[in-house]
Amino acid sequence: ETREGAAAVEFAFVTPVILLFFIGAIEITQLNFLRHTAANAAYEGARAAIVPGGTAADAEAEALNMLTIAGVGYGAVITVNQVPDRIAVSVNVPVATNTWGLNTFTAGMEVVQSCELLRETSD
Repeated sequence: ETREGAAAVEFAFVTPVILLFFIGAIEITQLNFLRHTAANAAYEGARAAIVPGGTAADAEAEALNMLTIAGVGYGAVITVNQVPDRIAVSVNVPVATNTWGLNTFTAGMEVVQSCELLRETSD
C-alpha cells in the first residue's frame, strides 16, 4: 500500500514535466513550420515578379497566396523592393497569431524571411 502512494506522488511530479516537453516540442515544430512557410512565400513572391512583365503587386499577391494556403497569413506583412535588375521580397509573420500553444510567450515575436532574385531578361 505504501508503494502505491509513492507511485502516485512520482506520477504527480513527473507528468507536468513530460507534458511541458511535449508541448514545447509541438511549439518548436510550429515555429519551424512558420519559418519554412515564410521562406517559401518570399521565394514564390520573388519568382512571380522576376519574369518580364512581373510587378510588385504580383509578388505580394503570390506571397500572400502561399501564406493563405498554409493557413498562416493572418497578420503577415509582405514587403517588395524592386531595382532594375533584381527584386527582393520580405515576409514577416507574427508568431503569436499563428501558433497552437501559449501566445503569452510569443507575443511580439516575428518570423522574418526574405528572398532576392535577379530579373529575367528577354535577350
